[in-house]
Amino acid sequence: MSHRTHRPAPKWRRARHRLVEGLGQAALYAASATLAGGLVRELLHLVHMSVSSC
Repeated sequence: MSHRTHRPAPKWRRARHRLVEGLGQAALYAASATLAGGLVRELLHLVHMSVSSC
C-alpha cells in the first residue's frame, strides 16, 4: 500500500464544484430577494404617498 498524495481526489473536486454552484445559487436567490423586497417597499411607499395626498 503506497500513499499517493500527489494525485488529488476527484471526489473532493466534485464536492467543491457543487459547493461553488450552491453558493452561486444562494447569492442569486439573495440578490433576487433583496431586489423584490426593495420593489415591494417602493410600491408600498408610492401607494402610501398617493393615499395620503388625497
